[in-house]
Amino acid sequence: MAASNTITYTWAAEAAAEIVSQKLEMLLSHPVCLRCSLTEPLAKEAREKLAMIQEFFSTRDSLSPSTVRWLGRLLQAMYDAEEFIDKFHLREARGRHKALHMATRPPATLISKCKLRRDLSNLVNKMRELCQDQCFTGKEAKGKTRKASPASVLGQDEKQERLTSLWDWQASINSLWREKKEEIKERIGEGPKSGNLGWTFIRGEPGAGKTSIARWVYREAMYLGFKWRAWVHLSPSMDMQEFLFEVLKQIRKLARELKDMNLQEMTEIHPHELAKWKKFLIVLDGVHTSNVQLLGGLARILRHGQGHIIITTQDDLIANTMGGFEKPIEPKKLNQQESREMLSLKLRGVPDGQKLSNEEEAILETCQGSLLRISLILGLLPHAGKQERAALAKDGSKMSLLDLLKLSYQKLPAPLKPCFIYMVLFPRATPIRTRKLVRLWLAEGLLDMHCCGGEWKTTRAPEDVGETFILELAERNMIDVASWRADGSPKTCHMLNSLYDVIRPIAMDTGFLYVHDARKSKDENDRYPTGQQQELLAQPRETKVRWLAEHTNIVRDSRSGSNPDLNLRYVRSFLSFFMRRGMLTKDISTFLRKMTSKTAYRLLRVLDLEGVYKPSLHGVLHKLVLLKYLGLRSTALPSIPRAVADLQYLETLDIKDTCITSLPNSFWMARNLRHLHLNWFYINLKTIFKARSNNVMALSRLQTLSGLVMGEVKENSVQMDSLTKLKLFLHQLDRDTSGSAGKAVADWISSRLPNLRSLTFGVTKKAQPAKEAKKKTSQIGLLPELSLAGHRELFALYLLGQLKEPNWKQLLPVSLQVLTLSGSKLEADMMAELGGLLKHLRTFRLLGNSFLGTSLKFARDGFPSLLILKIWKLPCLREVIVEQGAMPHLRVLELRHLKSLTIVEDIKECKELENIDITSESDTLVKELRGKIGVKTNLNFEEDIERSEDGDDSDDDTKATAPS
Repeated sequence: MAASNTITYTWAAEAAAEIVSQKLEMLLSHPVCLRCSLTEPLAKEAREKLAMIQEFFSTRDSLSPSTVRWLGRLLQAMYDAEEFIDKFHLREARGRHKALHMATRPPATLISKCKLRRDLSNLVNKMRELCQDQCFTGKEAKGKTRKASPASVLGQDEKQERLTSLWDWQASINSLWREKKEEIKERIGEGPKSGNLGWTFIRGEPGAGKTSIARWVYREAMYLGFKWRAWVHLSPSMDMQEFLFEVLKQIRKLARELKDMNLQEMTEIHPHELAKWKKFLIVLDGVHTSNVQLLGGLARILRHGQGHIIITTQDDLIANTMGGFEKPIEPKKLNQQESREMLSLKLRGVPDGQKLSNEEEAILETCQGSLLRISLILGLLPHAGKQERAALAKDGSKMSLLDLLKLSYQKLPAPLKPCFIYMVLFPRATPIRTRKLVRLWLAEGLLDMHCCGGEWKTTRAPEDVGETFILELAERNMIDVASWRADGSPKTCHMLNSLYDVIRPIAMDTGFLYVHDARKSKDENDRYPTGQQQELLAQPRETKVRWLAEHTNIVRDSRSGSNPDLNLRYVRSFLSFFMRRGMLTKDISTFLRKMTSKTAYRLLRVLDLEGVYKPSLHGVLHKLVLLKYLGLRSTALPSIPRAVADLQYLETLDIKDTCITSLPNSFWMARNLRHLHLNWFYINLKTIFKARSNNVMALSRLQTLSGLVMGEVKENSVQMDSLTKLKLFLHQLDRDTSGSAGKAVADWISSRLPNLRSLTFGVTKKAQPAKEAKKKTSQIGLLPELSLAGHRELFALYLLGQLKEPNWKQLLPVSLQVLTLSGSKLEADMMAELGGLLKHLRTFRLLGNSFLGTSLKFARDGFPSLLILKIWKLPCLREVIVEQGAMPHLRVLELRHLKSLTIVEDIKECKELENIDITSESDTLVKELRGKIGVKTNLNFEEDIERSEDGDDSDDDTKATAPS
């Protein structure tokens, strides 16, 4: 128990020390905050003492149990330091806010800085005592200071190299258990042997590869006639209503009325919805013994359905309890040759298992063929020194899986540890959008220190640092990349389940975070399969919580029927994942009022209510003066309080998929705003330009401007060097016959936005959301002439509108990786020119009426990097010709709603083609292709059903298959 406590407090104290270190550095980077001859030396001494302690942690693999009390004192000192620094910033922000209304600013500022000096003095005294304690043997660390950041932002070549390594690793995982995968594929392809509903169980130990196999089958199922699929991760306490809601929202895209349905209504509608599909597939991931009753109920509801259920489980009793099904699929352990090849691929980049050293062979022996152990060790080895490798070879066989999981976290660079812990706020095994995660880290101040060079000048964007952190965690095999963007970068990820089960109880035990979840009342051995850690079920009275997540109804706790006894005044992040209607709307308001009730202002920096139905923010928002992240996506809110314009620290505002149609004019004066996601409503660009011209700092940090429709534009003189992502539609006015507005916007994009990385630009004849404009091509207008060849950082481009005799070399940069054209009305075949120009293109979409000719010819050696080609709704297209050497790496080909297409010539030249997806009124084209494709190419035919073009997905880029 003592050793467990030592690990618990060591992890928490080290993460807390990293957070406080960043806060001290940021204080010192703003001299105006420390304009006092006594205050600055105190801050510097505190930083130096803290650096000594951090060095102490980094040079010791473990601490003795006798240090628990010392660690507890350190942890408390870090919590106190974080609190007084945040309160100082709160007083400064509150003072500026009040200074708008009263002349009390100077005395308030003086008092605030006196308090800061007093608190820093107390911190220094505590740090001196800690450094003099006999438990602290860090004399060798004196005089040393840690570098500001161990993370360097990757250049494009290095980033591509690391991504390629991740793709190769993913491919090696996908190549395992081919026989098992094909067996499942054969089972679901043949259909059930008795009855209408088929079942397949995949059983294995933690990390055996069950989910990887299920995910592969899930992707392949669409080529076996399964027109609808759902993926649900089960918790031990998930009830039938919650489960049916999870499935139905994937059928009906989370229709609002679903949130009001009771269990009986959901039970009745379920068979009706699934009956619309000839075949369906549901994957139930992570099934526990406590879910047996749920499985029985599901079997009764779907007994007449034409579908298949795949279950992944660690429990041997699940399949036996259900009874009457085929023998479970059990992933085998890796053999010696497979283990060798994976190690060689990770360390040398090639799967050559014949050239391993004796030490490497010994390390592999300790893994005993376990995929999870091999993955964790291979995540450690590239960062291990000679002594650490020797220790793994010698003692690795004595390490339990829990020991290895702990070692993986322990060896993380210190800046990544609080970022990694933050991921525990999300539900277990739930994919997290990587861009959202990085922005949450940024709002919490976990990236600030790593963006600066000498003299604290910003040398790299924190978003780039966060992206580097994501890649680092993926390379260490500590997170699972669940999906990929069209440009090949990770789109969603989640913490490995086994690591989640270790990190979460430790983070909660030490007050680092709190996850309010009724599931905690269930058997924790079901919840945490390792069985080695026990989660703290009841926090101590008046616990101060830094980060708070809500996975169930806030007001009613399943154990006591009341609020958890938490001190909400100290919450910095609040994330909600409970999306059902009803009490929660009221609960959110109650919670926010409680958090801001005792005083007018609070420390909250992150408020993420994505998916919560119409949360009430009135009377609350203006009090959150430190707020940096406000996530209201998919909340159905009709409006937003005007107080949003007073949030001076706000960095991210996301109101996508809401009913909000306007923002206060003063909002555009924001100085710290970095990411703005709107819901495709009309904005006068002149308002933005005026704010920018009147205040040189307004929008000076804006990187993302997404989802706006604009009209008349007469000026384009505003330079926005920081903007990297732009999504806008130009509303073409009838009186603008000369196209002057379009020309002004095109000139602005071409010459005033030099650092664009992603651009979506279209012209419509009605001011309405892009999705509506896409459905009615007659509303699409003529695109003005763009010149993007000089935008060397531009990697993703979506153009909606007619292109009149485009000069491709002037229009497109050679750096493009994703290109989407819609409504272009091109008549001449441009594939030969584009294939030679766009050497780095990975995804190419030709959508509705982008091409009006009859033939597309992909020339020899064209598109050498292309992986995904989508051709949709080209009414005149009759033939597609592929010359030898064209698109050598093409893996996915989609041909949808092409009424005239009858010939696809020499598609067999694409040797790596895995999937062809055809949507048509007849199967003529399918018959044409069957004898012309390789045996490894899947061919899926779907009857012509009208669907919307999905060029944009919910996370900015496009839907893409995982690299393999």
